[in-house]
Amino acid sequence: MKQACLIKLSVVALTVLFVFTSCSGGGGGGSAQIPSIMSTGSDEASKMNNEGVDHLVQGHYATAKDFFDKAILANPDLAEAHFNLGVSLDGDGKHPEATESFKKAAQLGSGNPKITENDLLKKHTGM
Repeated sequence: MKQACLIKLSVVALTVLFVFTSCSGGGGGGSAQIPSIMSTGSDEASKMNNEGVDHLVQGHYATAKDFFDKAILANPDLAEAHFNLGVSLDGDGKHPEATESFKKAAQLGSGNPKITENDLLKKHTGM
């Protein structure tokens, strides 16, 4: 009985781990995974950012951009929104604008390794 519970718990833990690592966007930037960063706050800017992430991971770059723009209007210092805006602009082929967003994200999120260590941000900013 204990062994069966342990196996079920292990399966659940691995499933949760897979879901978080496949959607968190901390790394790559390859076509299979779009990097994105969810906000943890409950304010309007965080809600707009997270709605944008939902669209971003589906490849809806223009729609995602609109949500990130709204998030930045609500909180110009939300580094995650600037980062995600950069990702959406990059996905839409607007590389100079993406670079500016990534630079702002790096400035505001200098203590966040999900931002500063991201390969796509590094590619745009030369960091």
